[in-house]
Amino acid sequence: MRYRHTQTGPMMLLICVVGLVGAIWVGVTQPLDTVANVVVEIVFVLLVVVGLVASRLTVAVDEVSVSSWFGWGWPRRTIALADVVSTERVSNSWWYGWGVRKVPGGWMFNTAGYGAIELRLASGTVFRIGTDEPDELLAAIDAARVAR
Repeated sequence: MRYRHTQTGPMMLLICVVGLVGAIWVGVTQPLDTVANVVVEIVFVLLVVVGLVASRLTVAVDEVSVSSWFGWGWPRRTIALADVVSTERVSNSWWYGWGVRKVPGGWMFNTAGYGAIELRLASGTVFRIGTDEPDELLAAIDAARVAR
């Protein structure tokens, strides 16, 4: 079973807009002749880049692996289905946040919301994939694991 879904994170888009507005404001109103102004401009530009990259999370399941990636393909994580010991629908705590995060026992990719699928791996670690379609993603992973 093949599955592919892209989720958009509205909070990350908001961060992008704030960064863009801030970068334009600093660029127009402040001379870039001091270190402080240059640093502020760089911070706003970085917010734009982070917001653009982290505002979309794509998850794909095929016959051999589960892949998830942000924005234009980076950061990316691909996990072989053979390495998946179990799957479970979970709810992320609000303090886990969004983006690439270290969570108890492993890592998480999330762009919005609290729904996620936790993959328990043969290595003993976990990998959580945030999704707004947890039932569909779980069904796709489980179907691909059975079909192997």
